[in-house]
Amino acid sequence: MRLEIRYSPRARQEEIALLEYIVENFGVQKAKEIYSRIEKVLGLIAENPDMFKASKRKKGLRKCVFSEQTSIYYRVNASFIEVISFRPNKKNPNHFNI
Repeated sequence: MRLEIRYSPRARQEEIALLEYIVENFGVQKAKEIYSRIEKVLGLIAENPDMFKASKRKKGLRKCVFSEQTSIYYRVNASFIEVISFRPNKKNPNHFNI
């Protein structure tokens, strides 16, 4: 069963900021490619929520290493997937407040 994908306000803002950064630095076409990859990965997660491992630092979260630069954190609920954060991999994990 495919679960619905929902975004936390934080995740939505981070996704927009990520795509704006890509547009400014790499162009619109690259941003479209990244957005398409995000949608594809989230579609896979919706079909198989447990495909990525549980976060070691944050109970109840799963971590998808989306790229060398970014990970997607999400929570599995009974009827939907909640995207929590698009987090840069180089940020200090001790400062990750959810």
